[in-house]
Amino acid sequence: MIRLRKLWQREYTLRAGDFDKFDRIKPSSILDLFQDAAGQHAVEIGVGFDDMIAREYLWVLTRIKFEIISAPSRYQNIVVKTWPLAPNRLNYRREYSIEDTNGNKLIIGSSEWVVIHSKERKLLSVPDLYNLDGEYHNEVIFEGKLGKVRDFEICGEPYTINAGFCDLDVNDHVNNTKYANYVLNAINPTDSDVLNSFQIDYRKEVMQGTQLNIYFCREENTVSAKGENINGDIMFACKIELKA
Repeated sequence: MIRLRKLWQREYTLRAGDFDKFDRIKPSSILDLFQDAAGQHAVEIGVGFDDMIAREYLWVLTRIKFEIISAPSRYQNIVVKTWPLAPNRLNYRREYSIEDTNGNKLIIGSSEWVVIHSKERKLLSVPDLYNLDGEYHNEVIFEGKLGKVRDFEICGEPYTINAGFCDLDVNDHVNNTKYANYVLNAINPTDSDVLNSFQIDYRKEVMQGTQLNIYFCREENTVSAKGENINGDIMFACKIELKA
């Protein structure tokens, strides 16, 4: 039996490319760190991509949220931690913490996943997916279920993109980290728009060549955004809270 390290951690060094023109860490870079840590942990415990495909399973990320407590800097050494919570019937939650080398939290996050059949694309309940012997690292980042991002009335013209080759991952759809770039490009933040929290709900797969019309509306320090295909289907929704 594979014994799970209940809490996985590794040190990373932030790169110049992880930061935007205002020298603030990009949301896509935060999501990329989360993704890398979760992926490595999954492989270690036998539920990585290849292990899942062998069982005709696929992980699907449905929602992810993070909050910036203290902004990291270029070339800073950080420690990324991740751990799964005990699953319910269909939902698998994974938590994240990005810390400095002294253990001070910089960024915290949480994600919700489901397992689907790789060919039939239907939801599966796999209660014995983790070999944990009933033991979990039980620190919860955000209490309760992550709330759904609410829809909003369209205001203004959309920012339009076409999903390209470099946006795709091994599942042959747009990787979860790329949506953050779509949203930030649409919003075009100013120097005073300092991000506090960020959440994306992934509604439907976006494939190569899909045209997305990205709309956003801002009310004080809250920015709501969504990406629709040409048929008006909401493919993803995003909520950003800016620092007051």
